[in-house]
Amino acid sequence: MVFRWTAASLAGRFSNSTVRNIERDSIELFRSLFPTLPYIGGKENGETINVIMGGIIISIIQPLEDKGLTEREIGKIIFDSFKGYFEARPKLVRVIIGKILSTKYAIRRMKKRVEHDSKLKYDFKFKIEVVEPETDDFKFGYNYTTCALCEMFESNNLKKYHKYMCLGDYALFDSFGIGFKRTATIAHGAPICDFRFTQKREKRAVWPPENLTEWREEE
Repeated sequence: MVFRWTAASLAGRFSNSTVRNIERDSIELFRSLFPTLPYIGGKENGETINVIMGGIIISIIQPLEDKGLTEREIGKIIFDSFKGYFEARPKLVRVIIGKILSTKYAIRRMKKRVEHDSKLKYDFKFKIEVVEPETDDFKFGYNYTTCALCEMFESNNLKKYHKYMCLGDYALFDSFGIGFKRTATIAHGAPICDFRFTQKREKRAVWPPENLTEWREEE
């Protein structure tokens, strides 16, 4: 679970006993929060994992705020937690998975999933539209035009942290060696989140996030 990597990112910041208490409080909070998470179709909807991950991050944030950490400190912990979680698999395994996910067959399946999920009817929803390739380097893309996580974070008075959760996308795709670009997110006030998958992986530093176009556009 992500909580394990949150605890690892807190090592050196707090005593071992305090880190264990934060991890325990986060897990207990998630257990109480989980039954209240909005239902969007369960296994039928590929976006269900995003709702669950949103609940996990919310459960991590609140105990950290109680310890007096700043928004920036908590944002870095969120990113480090995702990075540790996604890079936990052996590198060779991640490389193989990345190559499989980049095949034409996998991309066709992803298109079908996006189209399927976008047609599901739930009050709490993600709305996604497929974007066809526009350049030779551009393999596949989609836009989120509605992000249900905005509502989740806002209803828990944690809206300012949503943009840090979005950084987890970079940690995920980088862990598989998949070329990924994004210039805007709804969490930053843009009308869409523009996910673009490319032939080549771009070398970049995700932290500090001001290096990313989606953060610079907010300024």
